[in-house]
Amino acid sequence: MANVPPSSNPPRPSKPASSPSILRLRAGLLLLVASVVLCGAGGHFVARQFGLGIGWAILLAVVIWVGVGILIARLDTRLFFGAAVAVTAIVAYFVYDFSSSALGWSSTVSLVLALLATLFLAFTFYDFRRLKHELRLWAYKR
Repeated sequence: MANVPPSSNPPRPSKPASSPSILRLRAGLLLLVASVVLCGAGGHFVARQFGLGIGWAILLAVVIWVGVGILIARLDTRLFFGAAVAVTAIVAYFVYDFSSSALGWSSTVSLVLALLATLFLAFTFYDFRRLKHELRLWAYKR
C-alpha cells in the first residue's frame, strides 16, 4: 500500500445536484398571474356583452386562458422574444410618459423609472420562458 498522508482524503463520488422545486417563487409567475387576470377580464367582458351570468364568464375566461396558453406554448423562440420586446418597449414608454406628464416628475427620474420597468419586465419574460420549459419537462416526466 502506498504511503498516503493522513490529511488527504480520497475523492468522493459526486452526487447529482438536486434540482430546486418547480413551485419556487419566480418572476415568471407574475406573468402567469397577469395572464389569468387578463383572461378573467376578457371572459367577464364577453359574458357581459351577451348578457350571460358569472358561470359563463368563468367558462369563457378558462377557454380564453387555455387558448392563449396553447398559443404561447406553440410560439417560436424568436416570436416569443419579439413579442416580449414589443410589450417591454410599450410599457417603458407608458412608464416614462406617465411619470413625466401626469406626475410632472423630471425627465431623469422618469427615465430611471422606465429603465427599471424595462429591466424588470424583460427579466419576467425571460423567466417565464424558462418556467414554461421547466413545466414542459415536468409534465413529460409524469
